[in-house]
Parts: sequence; C-alpha cells; structure tokens
Amino acid sequence: MLIIALMLGSCKKYLDIEPKGVQLLKTVQDYDQWLNSLEATTDLPEPVNLLADNTDVTNVDLPLNLVNERVFTWQAQFAEDQFVGEAAIWKDLYREIYYYNTVINKINEATDGTEEKKQSLKAEALLGRAYSYLYLVNLYGKPFNPATAASDLAVPFVTSHDLNDATPPRKSVKEIYDHIINDLTAAMPALPANNNANRFRGSKAAGYAVLARTYQYMGNHVKAAENAQLALNAGPKVIMDFTTMSSAQQIGDLTVRPDVMYARVSRAYNQEKVPTTSFLKSFDKTDLRLKFYYNNLGDFTFPTRGLVKYRSTGVLGGTATISWGPTVAEMELIIAETAARANDLSTALDHLDLLRKRRFPSGSYQKYVSGSQQDVLEKIMLERSFEFPYNGTRWIDMRRLNAEGNMPEVTRLDKNNNPIATLPPGSARYTLQIPVQVMLFNPGWTQNP
Repeated sequence: MLIIALMLGSCKKYLDIEPKGVQLLKTVQDYDQWLNSLEATTDLPEPVNLLADNTDVTNVDLPLNLVNERVFTWQAQFAEDQFVGEAAIWKDLYREIYYYNTVINKINEATDGTEEKKQSLKAEALLGRAYSYLYLVNLYGKPFNPATAASDLAVPFVTSHDLNDATPPRKSVKEIYDHIINDLTAAMPALPANNNANRFRGSKAAGYAVLARTYQYMGNHVKAAENAQLALNAGPKVIMDFTTMSSAQQIGDLTVRPDVMYARVSRAYNQEKVPTTSFLKSFDKTDLRLKFYYNNLGDFTFPTRGLVKYRSTGVLGGTATISWGPTVAEMELIIAETAARANDLSTALDHLDLLRKRRFPSGSYQKYVSGSQQDVLEKIMLERSFEFPYNGTRWIDMRRLNAEGNMPEVTRLDKNNNPIATLPPGSARYTLQIPVQVMLFNPGWTQNP
C-alpha cells in the first residue's frame, strides 16, 4: 500500500498497527470496535489548518526547518529530503483509508453477527473512506472544473487492505469524485438510521451531509442543497444556541452533541491556534464565538500579533470541540449559499439567519439584510470562516474562491513581521505537490506543478 511504500518495512511507523493485526479481526464486534479506534475517528491532518489565511505562526524564521513552517509558507514540499521524515497530510489520510478498506474487504468473513449488521458496518466504512478521499482530492487535485476534471490528476484510489499490493496510478479529479459519490450512494441503504449514541459513527444523515459537501466542492450547488436538506430531514436539526449559554463549557460532548451529523477531529484538535489579526478584526465584537473560543480579546483592537489564542475546546476548557465533519449549521449554510448563487436572496438570508441569531446576544441582534447577490455570498463565506475556523475546511473554501477569481493575495510574516511568503491569486500552490517520500517509490508519476 501507498503508506507502506514510503518507507517499505516501517509498517508500524506509518499505520500505527502491524499488518498482522488484520488477522486478529474475527468477529463482527472486532470490526465494530475497529471503527471506534482513535485512528479511524481522530486522525485527520491538523497541518491542513496551517495552509489557511486565518492561521498565524508568530515564531517563524529563515531558514524554514520544521514541517509546520514549510506548510505554513506553502512550500512546494514540506520536507526537503525524500529519505527523512513523514509524508505530512498524505500519510494521515491514507492511513485512515487502510482502516476503512479492512472493514470493506473483510467484514463478510466475520464469524458471527447478522448479515444486516455486517452490511451496516461496511456502509460506515464506505462513508469513512469517501470522507477521506474528499480531503485528498481537494488537496492534491485541482478544484473541480467540468471542462478539465477528466484530465486533471488527483490521487490513487486505493481499495486494497493488503500492504503488499502494488500502488495504483493517480486517478483524475473526476474519477476520484465519481468514486466518492459511488461509495456514498452504495452506503446509504445500509447506514444506521441515526448515530445519536456516538456521532463519530455513520448514519443516513451523515451520508447525505458528506454528499452535500461533496457536491458543494464540485460546484454543483443544486445537488449540494438537495442533499443538505435530505441530511436535515434524516438527522438532527439543532443548532446550538449560544445565547442561552455563559461559556463553551455548556455546549457539550462532541460524541453526543445534537448539532453534529458526523463527528471527526484531527489528532491535534486540542492544540491552541493563533488567529491572524485581520481575521480577528473581521468579527463583530459582540459575536459570542469570540467570547467562547478566543482569549485575550482586550478592547478588540488586537494590537499585538499572536496574543489571542483559539482553543477548540473553549476558552474555559471542556468538551466543546468543533467537529471537522458536517454539522447542522454547515447544512444550513450550504442551502444559503445555493440560494444566493441562484439570486434567491430572501431564502439565502433566512437560512443564514437561522445560524447567526444563535451566535449573538438576542438583545442586540439584527438580521443581516442586503439586496446585493455578491454581498450576500461574501457574507455567507465569512460566516463559514467564523463557524468553522480551524476544522480543515477553510483551505478548501479558499480554493473555491480562488477558482472563481475571488481570493485576494495572502502574505506570511516572520517573527519580526517581515513578509517571507505570498500566495497570489491563481497560484499553483493551491494544489499541493505529491510528497517527495511518495514520489521516491513512484518515479513514473507526474508531479503537480
């Protein structure tokens, strides 16, 4: 498999398991617990957030020696030496795919359990694999363009769980999206009716929600809104109301939170993030998300770079972690964006308001109103950045904006506030290069620019 090919024998290093571990999976319960593992639920690549324009790293200095510094400054490669280090971002996503492929390929051999339960677990694994590939195609492939998607290269579509199988070639962007949609469509009939007891597991609402996000990233906004509504019809409809809370501690555990459709987090989800001062200044100072998740707000002028920190568990700590997976709020914003793009501004503003009125003190809140399609679209995208600041989606939103010609230049500063990197509109860096550690074992592949 791809991950193993990186360093040949170092299976443990890249998968956190020994290949022989698959042989220990015998019962349906074994496979059920396999899907509960931390590697299958909390292993998304945190460095994706470092690519985004709302993230700052205040201690960077030249030369760039650390992987995170190279990610932060959009270097072509995140490691200079192909023989040293891990394939950042890539390895995490393919490791998850290994876990899901194990269930997809082996569950029918389980020695007990009903056929219905086996198909349900397989459906959950298909959902998880589709979710991982949705990240991969939006990192290593160009943004979906109907005119070029069939020829734009993306990533290999690995279906094997056998570490000795040959690495398949890179597929096109269109082929990967087709596989994602096929996996989700195949999973839907057998997915559990709900995941109320554990939001990290699959459900019909989760399946529709990932389909909604998939179609949104493809630019098929009508289908995105259709699936977002199906997700709302099938699952939770709650948007957590911050106006009734004193802090993020009252939001509750992500595992059972009623506003989450498919819980996912990164391995380092609880690390503090440093927001850029420009991002902080884009908030309305009465926005309760500032109060709940950002410290050292002062008088909201933010004169000192790096002083304010974002904590995904909330300023006071607890279990208020923001999900990397779809939520009710995201579905409402997808519906709002679709309506705005169709110039149905009344519908767009109503769905936008469903979220915003729960994020500002009720006594001072006023519904956002505008007759400008462009202004409403910009407001929706801004709201997405406030609601999902560090859950791995901002970089993909930037790619979408850039493809539409609506993304300004982004600049990175060193520790002395000197510019050291820029990401101009149309930059090739919006599509990541295949890691050098992977290319070492696949020299015939075409590298991204």
